[in-house]
Amino acid sequence: MMKRIWLKLFFATLIVSSIYGRTSNAQEIKLGGGLIIGTDLPPLGLQFKGTYGMDMLLENLSGSVEFAIFFPTTQNNYKHSRWAIDVDGNYTFWSAAGFDFYAIAGLNITHYSKKAEIALLSDRVGTKPGLNAGAGVNYGFSSNLSAFSEVKYILSNYDQAVFNIGVLFEL
Repeated sequence: MMKRIWLKLFFATLIVSSIYGRTSNAQEIKLGGGLIIGTDLPPLGLQFKGTYGMDMLLENLSGSVEFAIFFPTTQNNYKHSRWAIDVDGNYTFWSAAGFDFYAIAGLNITHYSKKAEIALLSDRVGTKPGLNAGAGVNYGFSSNLSAFSEVKYILSNYDQAVFNIGVLFEL
C-alpha cells in the first residue's frame, strides 16, 4: 500500500516538473545589480537582483529577488549597519520607446544593527519582516542588457524609502 502511494507521488512529481520545465525555458531570466540609496542609516549600499518573467501566470508579470547590503556608517558614537532581502512582484503597466514602467509590491526582511562605541550606550539589533510598494522603470539597451531604476517604500519596524539604479543582464 505504501509503495503504491510513493510510486504515484513520484510519477505526479515527474509530470509536474516536466511541464514546469518546458514552460520555464521560455521565461526571461535576468541577473544584475547596482547602487541603492536609503533614507535611514546607513544610506548607501549595493544591491544584487534577479528577475524572472512570469507570463505563464499573468501577462506583464515578473518576480524579483533582491539582496541589498548597506555600507556601515558611524554617527553619534553608534555604528549603523543594515542588509535587506526583498521578494517582489512586478507588473508592467506601460511600455513605450524601449521603456517598461512597472508597479512593485512585495515582502521585505531587514536586519539592522546599531552598535554603541561607548560602553554606557545601549545597542539595537534585530531582523524584522515588512512590506514594500513602489514603482520602477526598465530601459532595454540591447536584447541582453537593460538598465533599471526603482523607488520603494519599506513598511516595517525599520521603515525607509529606497531608490536604486543598476543594470540587468539576460541569461
